[in-house]
Amino acid sequence: ALFGAAELPVLDLARARSVVSFGADFLETWLSPVEQARAFMGARGAPDRARLTWIGPRLPMTGANADAWLRARPGGELPMALALLRFLLEPANGVTGLAPESKAILSALPRMEAGVPPEEIARLGRELASRRPSALLGPGVQSPDAVALAAVIQLTNYVLGNLGKTVQLGLGSEEDAPSPPPATLALLEQARRGELSALLVHRADLAGSLAGSADALRRIPLVVHFGEQLDETARLAHFVLPDRHALESFGDLSPRRGVVQLQQPAMTPLWDTRPASQVLLDLAAALKLPGVADSDFREVVRARSIAAAKALGAGPLEATQAQRDLLARGTFSAKAVAAPRPLRLEAVAQLLAASRLEGGRLLADPAAHELALVAFATPLAAADPTAPGWLREIPDALSGVSWSSWAELSPATASRLGIVAGEWIALRTSAGAAELAAVINPALHDGAVALPLDAPELRVLGSGGVQALRTGRSSQLPVTGHASQEGRELARTAPDAEDHPHPHPDPQGAGHAHPHAADHPRGGSLIAAHEHPAHRWAMSIDLDSCTGCQACVVACYAENNLPVAGPQAAREGRTMAWLRIQRSVEAGDKAAGKKAEDIRIAVLPSLCQQCDAAPCEPVCPVYATYHTAEGLNAQVYNRCIGTRYCANNCPYDVRVFNWRDPVFEEPLQLQLNPDVSVRSKGVMEKCTFCVQRIRFAEHTAKDEGRAVREGEVTPACVQTCPAQALSFGDNKDPAQRVSVLQRDPRAYRLLEEVNTLPAIAYLARRTRE
Repeated sequence: ALFGAAELPVLDLARARSVVSFGADFLETWLSPVEQARAFMGARGAPDRARLTWIGPRLPMTGANADAWLRARPGGELPMALALLRFLLEPANGVTGLAPESKAILSALPRMEAGVPPEEIARLGRELASRRPSALLGPGVQSPDAVALAAVIQLTNYVLGNLGKTVQLGLGSEEDAPSPPPATLALLEQARRGELSALLVHRADLAGSLAGSADALRRIPLVVHFGEQLDETARLAHFVLPDRHALESFGDLSPRRGVVQLQQPAMTPLWDTRPASQVLLDLAAALKLPGVADSDFREVVRARSIAAAKALGAGPLEATQAQRDLLARGTFSAKAVAAPRPLRLEAVAQLLAASRLEGGRLLADPAAHELALVAFATPLAAADPTAPGWLREIPDALSGVSWSSWAELSPATASRLGIVAGEWIALRTSAGAAELAAVINPALHDGAVALPLDAPELRVLGSGGVQALRTGRSSQLPVTGHASQEGRELARTAPDAEDHPHPHPDPQGAGHAHPHAADHPRGGSLIAAHEHPAHRWAMSIDLDSCTGCQACVVACYAENNLPVAGPQAAREGRTMAWLRIQRSVEAGDKAAGKKAEDIRIAVLPSLCQQCDAAPCEPVCPVYATYHTAEGLNAQVYNRCIGTRYCANNCPYDVRVFNWRDPVFEEPLQLQLNPDVSVRSKGVMEKCTFCVQRIRFAEHTAKDEGRAVREGEVTPACVQTCPAQALSFGDNKDPAQRVSVLQRDPRAYRLLEEVNTLPAIAYLARRTRE
C-alpha cells in the first residue's frame, strides 16, 4: 500500500548503527533469524557499536540482547511508534535530513499518549537522528494493530533514509507468494456456503490453527491432505497422502531476487511416500490438463533451475557436466540491486485509519481487573507433541521450562494475585478457559499474562482481556537450571570501548588476558603441569555476540548421539545435555536507583572447560577420565564404572550420568552419528570438543603429509552458531583466531579462582552505562 508492491523487505543489519524493534524477535523467530543474527552481531562488534532498543511488553531473547527496553503495555507498540515518528517530524525538535514528504506525513499522524515518559521517546528519537543508517523492525508475532504499526514503522524508515540501505525493497522473491489472510478466510467462507467441491491442502493445518475452520472443512465433499504429520486437518481429510521429507526430495527455491537454490535427495525414501509435486503432475496427466509438458518433477526442477541460473548470468549450461556442477554446488547467486520505491502519500491516512485509535487512546483495552493476553514465539516447541524430541527437551532460554506449556506473570502481578511459581492458574476469557502452571517472569509487563505460541491452551482463549484465578493446585514443572548467578558474576560485563577507549586489564576481572594454560602460574595446584607438544585445543566464547538461541545445544545433541531423557527426568534435573545455556534474570534494584526496566538478562554457554588442572581426573578410581597430549579431558566410556566422583569434583557441573539405557525409537536410530558411540546405563559422559572431528582432521592432514590448518577442526557447536560467538582452534599457534581472542582485554576464565586453568576463555559482554 505504501510503496506499490506486496513484498517483505530484505534487511541489511550489518550496516545499521541503531536498530529499534517493535516486538520483532529478529534474533530468534522473526523472518530470517540466522541471517539477521549474523549481520546484527557483526555490526555490534564493529568499532562504532550498533545499538538495539526493544519495544514491547515482554523480553524475548532479542530483547534480552537489547541495550534499552521501553516497556510498552500490551498492544501499546503503535502509540510509541506514532510518538517516535512525530518527534522526528516536528520542526521544533530540529531533526534534519529527513524525506521531503515529512510535512505531509506529519499532518496525517494522529495524536495520542505514548505510554512512556516523553523523555524516553526524545532520547530514542535523538539517537535515530544521529546514528544513521538505522533500521526499525516490526510488528512482531502478535499485534492487534499490525497493519497500522507496520505502516508507521516503514514510514519512519522512509523519512530517516533507511530504505535502500538497511531496509531494501525490490529484492523479495517473486515466486511462491503466500496468500494473504483475507483470501484464506474468504476460501473458508466459500466452504461454509457449500461452494467448494474439492480442496487440496499441502502442509497446512487449517483446522488446528484457525478457529472455526474445522466446520468449514467438513462441508467440502473432497479434502486431500499432503504432509508428514497426522494433524487436525489430516484427520478431517478424505485422503491423506504422505509427502516426502525434504531430505528425500527434489526442489528449488528463490528466497530473494538474485539467488537460486537447488534441493536434491540426501537419502532414499524411508517409507511408502510420494512427493506431492509428482502426485499433482500425475493427476494433471490423468485429467489431460493443458499446459503440463513434463511428467517427471525432477525434470521440472532441472529445467526451472537452469533457466533461472541463466537469467542471472550463469553462462552456458547446455552441457551435462555444467548442469551437474550447478546441482552439486546447490546454489547460484548474482548481484541484485534494490529497486527505488516512491512513497504513495495517499495510502498513509488510509492505513492509519485502520487502527483502533479514537480520541488519542486505544480501543478495547482490558478492564481494570483483567490482564492482556500476550503470545510469544519461541524456536523451541516444548508443548508441541508432534515436535522432535530435541526441541521439547531443550528448555526455553528464559523460563527454563521444557516438555510443557506455561503461563508467565510478572512478580508484581503474581504477588497481587497471591500466585507462586509452579501453581496452576485458571485463565478465563470471553472465548474460553484453560489452566496452566505459572512461571514468574520479571521481564514482563505487569498488565499481561504471556503464553508460548505453540501452547494448545492458547487456541481456546482467543484474545482480549483475561482473568487469572488461583486453583489451589501446584506441581513441579520440568524446569532446568537456575536463573541467578548468586552474586558470582559468571557472565561478566565490561565497559564499552566507545565510552572507555583504553580499558586497563584487571588481573582478576573481565580484562584478564590468560596466557597458555601450561605456562600459567599454577599457584597451589597439586596437579603437575601437562605438556602439549603438538596441539592445545581451546575455545573462545564471546558473550557480546552470543544471543542465547541454543542452536549450539541442538547441534551437540545431533552430533554426539545425546538421548532425550523425557519430562520426568527434566523434573528431576536429569537432562543429558553436554552443553547448556545458563541464564540469569536479575531485576533492577530500586535501592540502587534502578528502574524496573533495568533488567539484566545474561546467558552463558556452559560446557566442559577442558581444564589443564582438571579436578575430575585425579579422583577417578579406574582412570576413565584422563588428560590427553592435546589438552582434552578425555572420557573412556567402557572403562567407567559410574562412581560419579568426577562429577562431584567438577566445579562447573558439566558432566552427566546415564541413569537409564538410551532409547532411540524407530526411525530415530537412523539419526545416530556412526563416528560417536552410544553410551550405556551407569556411565559418565561429557563434551570433548567433538574429538571425532579433531581426529578426522588430524588423520586427513597426516595422510596428506602436512599440519592441521586453522578452520579444519570445527566442533558442532561452533559450526552451528549463527552469530559466530564461538571460536575454536589450536592455542599453541598465537596467530589463530582463538588465541588472539584469548588475549583480548575482555577475556576471562570461568571460576578462575579455583585454579583449574580452563582451555575456554569467555569474553565479557560490552555494556554502556
